[in-house]
Amino acid sequence: MPRFRTPRERRFWLLAAAVVLFIYASAYFVRFALDALRDRGLLAGSIWGLVLVAAAAGAAFVVRQRAGRWEVALLFAAAGAYLLLLRRLHIIQERIHLVEYGAVGGLAYAALCERWGYANAAAISAPPDATRRWWQRIPAVWAILIAAAAGWGDELVQALLPNRYYDLRDVLTNAEAAALLVLVLAARRKLRATPAIE
Repeated sequence: MPRFRTPRERRFWLLAAAVVLFIYASAYFVRFALDALRDRGLLAGSIWGLVLVAAAAGAAFVVRQRAGRWEVALLFAAAGAYLLLLRRLHIIQERIHLVEYGAVGGLAYAALCERWGYANAAAISAPPDATRRWWQRIPAVWAILIAAAAGWGDELVQALLPNRYYDLRDVLTNAEAAALLVLVLAARRKLRATPAIE
């Protein structure tokens, strides 16, 4: 069995690894950048700008794919869920986690769908192949677990740094960020695999 099933799977895993490595490598230095933005009164605007750019990129992707009405409804529901989660995060810099671990979860989900043959929309609605093991039928669950583990690793790295600290709430936020995007992607995949719903 090849290490990667398709070149797309390889790209998705490499991108996910690059995001995680960037998060880990910047854990020490990001505090200085955040403090500098806060001192200049730019922290909240910068974080909101990042969140809005990520949201606009997601919306543009859905529109480019010629989304149906149920996909648009899903997009609005996801936006509402993100706003609720953003409101719950009172420390402004914690909102970065939504972008970071949403990206990790989404990339892991895309890689697993490629690996286990879910990338083809026609194959999604078909019953699972006899060759597909039970655990290969739940790529969303595995993607959330992978991203949650990466988020926990982030906090373990921070526990070793003199200017950061381990926070169990951040571990939960990282997992929630991954779960939210992965569940939206999984729901969208199901919608696109059901022509009658359009």
